[in-house]
Amino acid sequence: MVVDLLAQGIEVPPLSSRQIAAEADAVLVEYAKRFGPITKPPIEIEDVATSVLPLTFGFLDLQSQLGGRVHGAIWFSRQHILIDDALNPDRFPDLLGRYHFTLGHEIAHWKLHRFLFLDEAGHAVLYGDDEMPDVICRKDHARPLIERQADEFAGCLLMPEWLLRPAWRMLTGSDEPICDRRLQELVPAIEPIRFLIDADGIEVQPDPIRLMREVFCESLADQFAVSDEAMRIQLEYLGLFAG
Repeated sequence: MVVDLLAQGIEVPPLSSRQIAAEADAVLVEYAKRFGPITKPPIEIEDVATSVLPLTFGFLDLQSQLGGRVHGAIWFSRQHILIDDALNPDRFPDLLGRYHFTLGHEIAHWKLHRFLFLDEAGHAVLYGDDEMPDVICRKDHARPLIERQADEFAGCLLMPEWLLRPAWRMLTGSDEPICDRRLQELVPAIEPIRFLIDADGIEVQPDPIRLMREVFCESLADQFAVSDEAMRIQLEYLGLFAG
């Protein structure tokens, strides 16, 4: 993803993985105070946005409005998020996981980066076109720090370690990582057509290791209502897939 604020010369302070996970957990603590303890997935990310945080969200054809492969955008002063209509789960239920991750990603910008745009009173500190969002998130291979931070936060918010590790134990019978050699024995043969087209409809070069890991963690992705790709990345982040 690419963020348009780079053009404004704004530097994003570095955050450790522990800091990002703590920020995500703090949001879930507030959720639990309002709705009760979280004992199983999935995380109700829409409630997080609108009930725990002061945000609203909706859908719009962002790719036509803003150009490029836009998935989401946020207006900090309006406290509003828009998700590209191509991810609307009412129209495309198969993309529910990608929608959840995109909403989690925009929530991350609110939690981690809004101070770059708003003063303590909530007033905009930058001059610009009020009609344009403060941050536009595009699908791209170039990934600046602000987008990597938002992705990591979204992963921790939707797949917190304290929920994911027990689920991993249920799946594998162990707390230990699984190596790729063992996965080759567990994962059935994969039809080539499955991995020639990505979720955006774009032909991609398949990575057999990533694909094998994503097939293995499909059931976990279903439990957490995220994409297979997001689950694979989070398990790699926790060191549960070993080479």
